[in-house]
Amino acid sequence: MWEKLEHRLEIRFAQMRAHPELILLIALAYAGLILTIKEANQELGGFGVFACIAIAVTAATLVARLRHASQVGLAEEEADPQPPNADEVTPLALVAPCAHGDRSYLVRVPAPTAVAYEVVRKAQDVFRSGAIDPEEDMRAFHSDPYSLICLQDLDGNIFGFIDYYAFEKNHFKLFLQGHYAFGNLLASGLLAHPQARKAKVVYLATILNMSFLLDSMRAERRRQNGILVWATVSAILEHHTFPPDGIDIYSIGWDKGGAAILKMFGLQPVSRVMRGQAEGKWIYCKRGVRKKDLEAIRCRYQRRYERWCELDVRPLAGLAPGAVNATGA
Repeated sequence: MWEKLEHRLEIRFAQMRAHPELILLIALAYAGLILTIKEANQELGGFGVFACIAIAVTAATLVARLRHASQVGLAEEEADPQPPNADEVTPLALVAPCAHGDRSYLVRVPAPTAVAYEVVRKAQDVFRSGAIDPEEDMRAFHSDPYSLICLQDLDGNIFGFIDYYAFEKNHFKLFLQGHYAFGNLLASGLLAHPQARKAKVVYLATILNMSFLLDSMRAERRRQNGILVWATVSAILEHHTFPPDGIDIYSIGWDKGGAAILKMFGLQPVSRVMRGQAEGKWIYCKRGVRKKDLEAIRCRYQRRYERWCELDVRPLAGLAPGAVNATGA
């Protein structure tokens, strides 16, 4: 309970630092409500107070219902992305960093080693189980530093991340058939850079948005999810070599929130996990994904969220194979 409260406070303080004007607006709203109730009490007595409270509750309920309806509509729209016109698809290239402006988020690929350690620590705090092996996760990061997509604000606070693994196809097939647990798959089939850049199977591993702890941040969480999807497909497009028949993208839907993000990638449930901690969970998949498919997804979310995030996806030539340092240079 205390860990969850700590995360709530951490995210709330980060939100307040990013949007200090909200503190003033909320304070003015409460002050106005108190003054209105006081005036109503003087003029109309108890009936006036009751009327003010009833109006405030009705207005809050109506706003909540309208917000929920808009979120449902947007969630359905995001889960079923429509490909844009061909001339709208941005060419495969480095997404250059730009002036901050009103951009409150930052994604840099590859991420600095210090950020990777902090990501692992936060994941451990959230899951509180054997699902996170810090040594295993850092070993995977060092073998392929291009595979971590971390969403931060401009002060370095972490709001979410996605990491993906590249697997050898035959080993991953054994996992799908139930012959391998996931730990065996990591030990036997995980590909390191630069071999990972030509892998047939891309597996979206951990997907975590820290805002899931706060119901009041649903709109911001939707924006953060969109940025994470945009940044992930941009990194894959920049760094991956696509075979003629495309790549296969897999993941496991641990809960409804994670499944919703997987559908933003175009993945659909195909079978259930047969062994290990995720036994019984749905495996999501999209096979034969070509470059143009990911370009369509990138275009969709880039148009919607690029004003909120500085995305710096560095080319492979900018980093020696198998090496990454603490500054991300």
